[in-house]
Amino acid sequence: MKYHVFFRRVSTDKQNMEMQQSADAYYREKLLPEEIKVIDEDALSANKKFINERPEMQKLISLIKEDQVDTLYAFDRTRLFRDYYEGIEFTDLCLKHDIQVIYTSEGNGNVQATKDIFLEGILAMFSDIEGKNIARRNIEASKRYPGRKLGYVKENKHYYKDPVKKELLEAYFSSLSKISTLDELALFLKKYRSIFKTNDETLIRIAQDPFYAGHDLSKGNYKLKHVEAYLSLKDFRAIQDSLGEVFNEYLKRLDDLESQKSYLPICGYCQKPLCYSKDKINNNSFFKCTTKSHPKVFISTIDLAKIIEMVISQIIIHLNSNKLLKHSLLQLRNIRKEINSQIQTIENQLNNLLETILLGEQNYTSNWKENNPQYQKLNALKIEKQRLLYKHGDGALASQ
Repeated sequence: MKYHVFFRRVSTDKQNMEMQQSADAYYREKLLPEEIKVIDEDALSANKKFINERPEMQKLISLIKEDQVDTLYAFDRTRLFRDYYEGIEFTDLCLKHDIQVIYTSEGNGNVQATKDIFLEGILAMFSDIEGKNIARRNIEASKRYPGRKLGYVKENKHYYKDPVKKELLEAYFSSLSKISTLDELALFLKKYRSIFKTNDETLIRIAQDPFYAGHDLSKGNYKLKHVEAYLSLKDFRAIQDSLGEVFNEYLKRLDDLESQKSYLPICGYCQKPLCYSKDKINNNSFFKCTTKSHPKVFISTIDLAKIIEMVISQIIIHLNSNKLLKHSLLQLRNIRKEINSQIQTIENQLNNLLETILLGEQNYTSNWKENNPQYQKLNALKIEKQRLLYKHGDGALASQ
């Protein structure tokens, strides 16, 4: 059974589906309940998420690929996609499966779906541009009027220092001026991440955010009169001048430590995966078992890498290449034997089918091939035979 699918999407939890529901009500009222399938994508931005990160959209795509969709209804193209390339791929998918797409929005320049891929490409481009403009405006607005900000209380579009965190943040900015080295910064962040219950990256972003100085510096020196500043613009610039490189080096250290999390060692006692931990102050990392019912298991990533390198070296040294080659050839012969057996079975089926077609076709017509299921089966067997012959890429089996 094919469905009439009604797809709706809102980007945030502050929006609702009412307008889209109202717009598609006209079409739903003409259908039987069992013909309708509704997919609501709630509080998910198509600007921020790729199409493969949208579960409800993936559900819709699966229905289309399984040929379970007769007609797709959406308010407009922007509800389905924002990205130009995703729009083209989705349009192409709908065309391949002969899906009728109806946009329920009326007027305001809305163009109904067409089967013209060129026109749809232009419209998808407009949707992409509009989406990027919305994202840009949101980013710019968040610099001056963020939804939430650590250390602030928002009232009537004004930002006042949070009485609970005021002294802590003032001490944080004041202490930053005394930092000069990477090791000092590591110790400093360790102290304040426990105070603010946040991570090092967030603490560094706070130190680099001119909002706390009551300014937006993205387009000049724009003073934010609605913000109660924690430090002066002069002091903020001094922190950036003295610690800018230190901040960048520390963030690179965090990335390097994170990249060492490429192993998944198993505890020899309890057979559970070891937990990865980072020592940011000493710039190293290690694996440990958190189970307390057996002796302590601990190994640094450096030592683990050395052990792995040593084991691999020993494997290579003691590798019996002749035995490996002999085993590989034996396996290849077994594979070829199996494929040849399948090919012989298909050959027998082909001969039997061909004999049936030649002896049994009495009413010959010019289009007998199209209407003869046995001939179609014959072609299918030929295709399967070719697939087996070239299964290993170079067609070596074809000559046998």
